[in-house]
Amino acid sequence: MGAYRLLHAPEVTPEAILAPHQRAILARAATVPCVLVIQDTTEIDFSHMKTMEGCGPLNEEARRGFFMHSLYVQSEAGLPLGVLDTAIFARRDEDFRHGAARKHTPIEQKESFRWVQGYLRTQEAARQLPDCEVFSLSDREGDIYEVFEAWRQAGADGGPRAHWIIRAHQDRALEGLAVEAPQKLFAALAVAPELGTMEFQVTAKRQKKKIQGSTVQVARSARLVRQRLRAMPITPRVPFRRGRKLPAVSFWAVLAEEIDPPPGEEPLRWLLLTSLEVATPEAARRLVALYLRRWDIEVFHRVLKTGCRVEAIQLKDHQAVRNSLILYAIIAWRILYLTHLGRQGPELPCSVVFEEAEWKAACTVAAAGKKRGRLREPTLGEFIALVAKFGGHLGRRADKPPGAQALWQGLARVRDFACTWEAIHQE
Repeated sequence: MGAYRLLHAPEVTPEAILAPHQRAILARAATVPCVLVIQDTTEIDFSHMKTMEGCGPLNEEARRGFFMHSLYVQSEAGLPLGVLDTAIFARRDEDFRHGAARKHTPIEQKESFRWVQGYLRTQEAARQLPDCEVFSLSDREGDIYEVFEAWRQAGADGGPRAHWIIRAHQDRALEGLAVEAPQKLFAALAVAPELGTMEFQVTAKRQKKKIQGSTVQVARSARLVRQRLRAMPITPRVPFRRGRKLPAVSFWAVLAEEIDPPPGEEPLRWLLLTSLEVATPEAARRLVALYLRRWDIEVFHRVLKTGCRVEAIQLKDHQAVRNSLILYAIIAWRILYLTHLGRQGPELPCSVVFEEAEWKAACTVAAAGKKRGRLREPTLGEFIALVAKFGGHLGRRADKPPGAQALWQGLARVRDFACTWEAIHQE
């Protein structure tokens, strides 16, 4: 009942819940030289909750729920730093049925404006991190001219501004090229100057893809990918916007195309747009390496849905649902933060991220029935293995490292142990 009162209280809003977490993100980000703010949208399917208020159609009208657009923050090395912002919204039924009629609607009234807002929010963070290089990363949905315009305006006063990397979606017409040169983006990059090659490993994956109007499952094998890199500066033709004239903006484009993919496999090919100058092979390789970090937000959303099981929420009021989703987003980040630290710095003392009551209580419970001496603070790697064991991970020699669900379930139990420990030991 206390949880229901908290989630339904009018003073409790997603903004109020995120505010202290956002301040902590900036403090963590100030300790690293480069920060990535990754944008992406995921569906939260509540089709089974017929009484939940405020739901809208998802990618099919029969499926109901919310969209969640998150700004997930990481260091360049992959350390999760937090969730800078999250927009939770429902699509209106009339928008789903009459999507084509919205072509001439001002962008501020479209769902796609969330990508522009995401860059502007990242720009606010960049102003608060003057000694840190800040990037906004987006997939093809973020290929919107107003993002380029916002970046141009952000540099007008000479202050810090956030860079951006966006995978191209639109084959834009280009300005200022020689008459004999290709005049469209994709054709122009296909003959752009080469900047060498790069290699990286990809894991096996199954993904949905539309082929001739039908959705099919496409498999990708785990393999070492070798890509050829090309880059050039571009000036896209300014698009028409009813009631306003947009300025011309120049930036760089990079084409990364796989060389000799395995038979039957679709080559990995990305055309990336960026505010960063990419005139050298080192700059091109770094840009692609930064873009590879974009997939980490998909891991975050998977932890949110499979680890924290947010689609099993059984609340009715849409404001309570939004508050609950924000709380779980912070929990999902913490699970990934602990997982990363546990693998990268297992020798650290566990007190760097866990309270004394948590590790003492959990170690005491784990040692129940055994001969015990003085409590010893375990390393972070040892304690995360213990937390996962409380969550159902067996920890056998051949087992994989614990996953998000085991950590989430284990953390919930450890918190209960800590509350009991504090109640017993309080003066």
